Amino acid sequence: MRAKNLNFRKYYGNNSIHPAHGIHAYTAKLIPHIPRYVIKKYTEKGEVILDPFCGSGTTLLEAKLLGRNAVGIDINPLARLISEVKTTPISAEKLDSAIQSVKEQLKEDTNATTVEFPNINYWFGEDAQNKLLRIKSSIEKSNGNIDCDIYKFLQLCFSSIIRKSSYADPRMAKTYKSKGVIEKVKAGWAPTPIQYFEAALDRNLKEIKSLSEHVNAYDNYVKVFQGDAKETSAILKQNGVKEVDFIITSPPYINAQDYFRSYKLELWWSGLATPEEVGRLNKQAIGTESVSGYNYNISPKSDYRCLNTILNKIWKIDKKKSYVVYNYFEDMKQVLNQSYNVLKNNGHFCLITGCNTICGIHIPTYKIITQIAENNGFKLMELGRDEIKNRSLPPDRNHNGGVIKEEWITVFRKGEE
Repeated sequence: MRAKNLNFRKYYGNNSIHPAHGIHAYTAKLIPHIPRYVIKKYTEKGEVILDPFCGSGTTLLEAKLLGRNAVGIDINPLARLISEVKTTPISAEKLDSAIQSVKEQLKEDTNATTVEFPNINYWFGEDAQNKLLRIKSSIEKSNGNIDCDIYKFLQLCFSSIIRKSSYADPRMAKTYKSKGVIEKVKAGWAPTPIQYFEAALDRNLKEIKSLSEHVNAYDNYVKVFQGDAKETSAILKQNGVKEVDFIITSPPYINAQDYFRSYKLELWWSGLATPEEVGRLNKQAIGTESVSGYNYNISPKSDYRCLNTILNKIWKIDKKKSYVVYNYFEDMKQVLNQSYNVLKNNGHFCLITGCNTICGIHIPTYKIITQIAENNGFKLMELGRDEIKNRSLPPDRNHNGGVIKEEWITVFRKGEE
């Protein structure tokens, strides 16, 4: 099938992007234009949409705004928090009252909580730590007196200012201690976490109010679960979801973005995961470099000739990397199988993928995944590509997966035409 050249920004423009999409930074975010296009094309209001790699909830929010029901899964607890907050309307009156209460608590110069994690002094100055503890304490003191949704909103606002309050470079997708920030500190600059937090509260209050105004006409739901996409069937069954009408997702790139390393400071400060839990989740994540249990002296073999040729080339250069790639597609086989099982007959499945370069070897990810999908019983219905304008990865800190210049949109159908 010939690929169509797509330009989603041209179709919809930036005016169609709801402000709640920017409620919290998250690297390698899917642009809202893509899910909006396929949701409108392949689904009807009231149908159930699944994103098994929901990330920061771009697809879930677009589904909510378009009057569809949505279910999201992600292994990262921070992703779950962002997705839940940005898709949950909250009473403006209650939210405003809670924000004012927290701001009053912040005026008290006391800390009733502590945070401990590896190398905290490496990442944060003493004054920043004290002020972040004051914020965290204020949020915890409000817990029990406010709705769960409002508590999560406060948690998210706190998480959103962690990087800005640290020595890490706020422009970087990954967490690196910034020489530029250190030079600024030496010159007399200091982060102001409390001011950052209060600004985040006010800014995000506007976004949630806007969300409430946009979705009041729809009686549709969004459910978000933390879990492994390779266990989608079990996760949905445990939570009372029998099947879905449509699946759209953008799986992680191979070896390209370590989400847990990128957001470890936010996870630790927010109490969403301990350092030990972060390490365990990172090993489970699809696309991770943490592979083990293989005999690296033998080139890995898959069920696909095209992939085997690539694996052999990489193996001759870097044996472990060849198994990173092999493991990625083995994991994606499980995800595709799970997706087939939960998708209703004649339902559609949209995948947005990028093609990596590992050890100088180009990997046509969409082609390999198309073969896997067709072996699972899916039929390819649409193929398109869209140029990536912003990868959130500055050129001086390129990643091991290579620069990914375009995204491929593949739409499959379950069952016969």
